[in-house]
Amino acid sequence: MVFTFAVCGSAAAQTTTVVLTGVVVDAATQAPLPDAVIVARSPALPGEQSVVTDESGAFQMTLLPAGTYSLAVTHEGFESFSPDGLTIKGGRMRIRIAVAPVPPPVGDTAIEFNDSMTLPSMVSGPDPEYTPDAVERGIEGSMQVRCVITADGQVRSCKVLKGLPFMNGAVVGALERRKYRPALAQGNPVDVYYTFNIRLKLPPR
Repeated sequence: MVFTFAVCGSAAAQTTTVVLTGVVVDAATQAPLPDAVIVARSPALPGEQSVVTDESGAFQMTLLPAGTYSLAVTHEGFESFSPDGLTIKGGRMRIRIAVAPVPPPVGDTAIEFNDSMTLPSMVSGPDPEYTPDAVERGIEGSMQVRCVITADGQVRSCKVLKGLPFMNGAVVGALERRKYRPALAQGNPVDVYYTFNIRLKLPPR
């Protein structure tokens, strides 16, 4: 999730409410997503406020009290996304939200990886890249992501078991772009459930 800020100083000085605007896009193609539902929640907000994106993927929420917010973003055919820890103060803020398509279903042939199998090994693919928001907030730590590594070496159906703020999407996206030598059971490639243990450390500045 990428945030860009446009805060009007004079408005921030005169009011404690915020206008939150933004756009929701497909993380794979960067195309705007109309009809996405965004729900804002905060201890500072009685109840919740929701909005639906227009044809250009844009949305606007007005009269939000200053505070720390979580957003829930949903769209048919895309994975639900619920970033939290968004601090908004006063004036106007603009954000950009990228949501991942639901991965194609994996058959029920996947089995749990165990010590009797040959370990999958990476052939190619990216390491996770830090998001600007994670860098700005000094996010570090460990993550656990459970995926299916298919018999043809693809990584699919990832689920975050233990996440970090502003990094879950980046890590899952990097894993699902990788290619692996598959796990072998009795010498044959098989689909396996495999848990990645990932340690993230801030890049040097």
